[in-house]
Amino acid sequence: MFFFSKLAGALLKPLSLVVVGLAIGLLLATLTRYRRTGLSLVALATLILALISWWPVANSLIAPLEAQYPPLALQLDTANSASPDDATQSAQVRGDVAAIVVLGGGGIDDPRLPASAQLSAIGLQRLVEGIRLWRQYPMAQLVTSGALSEGRSQAEIAAGIAVELGVPNTQISQLRQARNTEEEAAAFAAEFAAMAPSGSVLLVTSASHMPRAMQAFRHEGLSPIAAPTAHRAVARSFNRPTDFAPSATDLATTEYVLHEWFGQLWAWLRGR
Repeated sequence: MFFFSKLAGALLKPLSLVVVGLAIGLLLATLTRYRRTGLSLVALATLILALISWWPVANSLIAPLEAQYPPLALQLDTANSASPDDATQSAQVRGDVAAIVVLGGGGIDDPRLPASAQLSAIGLQRLVEGIRLWRQYPMAQLVTSGALSEGRSQAEIAAGIAVELGVPNTQISQLRQARNTEEEAAAFAAEFAAMAPSGSVLLVTSASHMPRAMQAFRHEGLSPIAAPTAHRAVARSFNRPTDFAPSATDLATTEYVLHEWFGQLWAWLRGR
């Protein structure tokens, strides 16, 4: 099931869908009598590719996902001037954090590369945020997670980087077998749920991924506090020539959106 879910995710990426549309259109236009239909499909696929690779479209798609859980600092500032319950949560976060869980984001085990190059850009952003938070709450346990198909796990690579950046090995725990968000939540619940009653658990992942991650952890009976990072819907305006053109970076943003939508749909279909 895990293999097929990953395969479906790869096939349903925006670029994959556009390429399929272009291929079908070209086949219709060149090999059948439906030339006009084929050319129309090619034109439509090209227009869609241009739009989903342009920052106003990509930002407007990902912004609602990222807005569901504001940055942790903003949550704390809001809680200080909000209801007593929120203020209590704020005080708990400031004074008693039991664990900081950093979700995996992909990587490769290659000793020839610097340690920082063995994690994906997203995985490295999440880890840096986790270490930054750990420096604010040095009594917390930094929990790294994520498996790889071969070699060392993401969790182990991230733990090694954290040690090199000053986190004591005794303050690091690893979830080495978890292959996706649901398995990470289940593994943490099984191995470290006892931490939760002793203090807050901060959950670190990409802002667009946070809604699905929080849902997975709550399904395991946990109530972590969201600490999102790697925001992509940043303030921007037409002040550079490149802002008027599509880009691979903005296409990747749209890809993240579809990945999260399909992930949420898959979880809903399975009653999660």
